[in-house]
Amino acid sequence: MAYDTVICMNCGWDLRTNKQVKTRSSLKGIFRVIPRAIGLILVLGVLAWAWSRWHQDILKATGFEIVRTTTNSIPFDIHDGYFASNKFEPKAKTSFVVLRDQKAFDEVFGVAMVMNDKSHRLPPDSFTEKMVVAAVHRGKAVWGYRVESIVTEGKTLIVKYTSWSKPSETAEYACPLIISVPQGDYATVQFVENRKAVKKLELAEPAT
Repeated sequence: MAYDTVICMNCGWDLRTNKQVKTRSSLKGIFRVIPRAIGLILVLGVLAWAWSRWHQDILKATGFEIVRTTTNSIPFDIHDGYFASNKFEPKAKTSFVVLRDQKAFDEVFGVAMVMNDKSHRLPPDSFTEKMVVAAVHRGKAVWGYRVESIVTEGKTLIVKYTSWSKPSETAEYACPLIISVPQGDYATVQFVENRKAVKKLELAEPAT
């Protein structure tokens, strides 16, 4: 077997011609590239940090402030077996309400008695630890609801749900969505229906 060249990979010397040959080991190439890559990453990191600090300083100088809030999921329960009182906003097409005690709840909702009742109503003394957020649709349609999520963002309770309706030509209905959530230090409640913010209620301090 014949070879054109026999090269020493350590020194690059051609043993057949007894001459120096320029060679490049792939391993040596890798070792040359790694420091450059690390240096580039460090430079980009420093530039990103500097940009972030500069951007925040500009916003503050122009009167803006960056406020970071966290979003937390809130446990909830859905209740049925109630009707909306005809004394509660009877002419409103939609109503939204937050109820923090039993007396306020009874002024808005009554118990609907039906045969073979399997309704999921609020347990006794629910308002010692919970409160109710509710929406009501009225008109010539039967409404249904599905709660997507309930979260807090700062002191805002955000209620996200989907609604749909089936028109009726003969009767008018008031269809409530009644949800219980734990009591909390909420300043506002935001209702988001079908991915659209439809109502924001400011909450007063609870009576002591």
